[in-house]
Amino acid sequence: MSARDFWRPIFGTVLLQPPTALWCYITDIPYWSNLGIFTIVATIYLMPVYALYERWWDRPEEKPAGWPY
Repeated sequence: MSARDFWRPIFGTVLLQPPTALWCYITDIPYWSNLGIFTIVATIYLMPVYALYERWWDRPEEKPAGWPY
């Protein structure tokens, strides 16, 4: 797993916290008892998922013909 695979979900998690906190405030949902723990677990889960995705993405032989990237 590269540093990119490690930091990407953490970066995304940090950037999603302000709208998540606002949503919890507006809907009167307790943040830590519902979303906080899930956010931490999901961030850790996404690290190997991104690593696998990046390995797949770098395999040009498996991309459809005309794939733009």
